[in-house]
Amino acid sequence: MSRVTLHDVAVEAGVSDSTVSRALRGLDKVDGRTRARVQDAARRLRFSFARNASSLASGKTMRVSIVFANALNTWFDSSVLQGAYDVLVRNKYDVVPNTVRTHEQLNTFFERLPADGNVDAIIVTSINLGQVESEILGQLTIPTVGLDSGNLTGFDASVLLDDKRAMREAVGLLKQLGHRRIAFVEQPAPGDFHFTSQLRADDFMEAAHQQGFVGEDAQRFDMGKFSDYYTQDVAVSSAVARLLAAEARPTAICVESDDFAISLVAELRHFGIRIPEEMSVIGFDDTNVASAVNLTTIHQNPIEMSRDAATKALILMRGEHLQEPHSLMTPALVLRGTTARAPQQ
Repeated sequence: MSRVTLHDVAVEAGVSDSTVSRALRGLDKVDGRTRARVQDAARRLRFSFARNASSLASGKTMRVSIVFANALNTWFDSSVLQGAYDVLVRNKYDVVPNTVRTHEQLNTFFERLPADGNVDAIIVTSINLGQVESEILGQLTIPTVGLDSGNLTGFDASVLLDDKRAMREAVGLLKQLGHRRIAFVEQPAPGDFHFTSQLRADDFMEAAHQQGFVGEDAQRFDMGKFSDYYTQDVAVSSAVARLLAAEARPTAICVESDDFAISLVAELRHFGIRIPEEMSVIGFDDTNVASAVNLTTIHQNPIEMSRDAATKALILMRGEHLQEPHSLMTPALVLRGTTARAPQQ
């Protein structure tokens, strides 16, 4: 069967080709009854009007790119994709995910954007951009939105989680529970970038010092890059070994993500450490799995954050002014079964 063309729709509806084009592009020079007749003919013939063709007249591609630096099937990135999809597709934009693993790939992506002209806006997720990348971003003529990106230079708008507040509340809880030796455990970085989640360790240490923890009373366990380990299990075992070997072993830890925290809890229990009686554990994210394993954690909602970022991109693409270009979302500390009062020393 031959492919249905715009002319076939015109013959079916009894109008000219140009009328079909205007009607399906939504232009206001077609009266309502004619537009309905054209749309009905297009449905009967199962004709799909190419969005690229309609974009020629408007100068828009009707595409928004979302830049990720991690696998799309992770909890955070898949949630971001869902949130952006909810907003953008409803407004007739396609969502185009792009994954970059290195600074070189990211810079190449940015540099090609003006020449390719294939998106109307970009949303950059979680990557803490360097100076060169920020400068390239700032030179783009399309709207740019940072989502969970710590360095806001070069972005027209952004949506961030208040990580400093999250760490203050986590440290405050542990202090109230009587813990005098606490630590932050980073998860191995998955790629070449410095991620916003890694800044939580700095915020944790700052909060700990502000609340009276000094010296080895507040420690930071930097687990390097994922490429340093054969598998995730090896990384978890390494983290547990360092915790148990610490001269001033902490009685409570905050962990960069729920996934790593859950694995740490299992491995600590394997070595006879009772959670939370001997060591309290706080995760970060509040994934579905966190509630299933009763993990105390810090709640964030990447779907809502992404919807907000996509809405900002829409407003900017329309040439309108944002009342609040940079939004700071409030986290919530969710108390479950992995935190308790400090053990008696």
